[in-house]
Amino acid sequence: MSEQAVGKGRSDDDPRNTAVLILAAIREAHAHLSKLLRLARTEIRGNLHALAALVLLFGGALLLTGASLVLLLIALRDALAVLIGNDTLAALIVALPFVIAAVVLLVWAQRVWSRPSVED
Repeated sequence: MSEQAVGKGRSDDDPRNTAVLILAAIREAHAHLSKLLRLARTEIRGNLHALAALVLLFGGALLLTGASLVLLLIALRDALAVLIGNDTLAALIVALPFVIAAVVLLVWAQRVWSRPSVED
């Protein structure tokens, strides 16, 4: 092989030295990192806005569901009051399932919390 053919494969002929190449690589890495951080910030901001809208919508749906259940119970009480002829008795009949559920949950909670704990 000739000297010229061997010399073409060598990097010594490159006019840029190692320090210049490292400096250029650092500049490019900095530019790439700043673009990446800008993109991440935009993505996170968009995700937070979407999450806030989702929480707001679910909160509104929960509020409307609660209001509709209250109105349903009031309508049920009024319908029973018309059928029975007594508002107080109709209110007690409508409230009775909730009172029973509260008592059942109270008894269950007392049993769960009064269990002796296992200590080492």
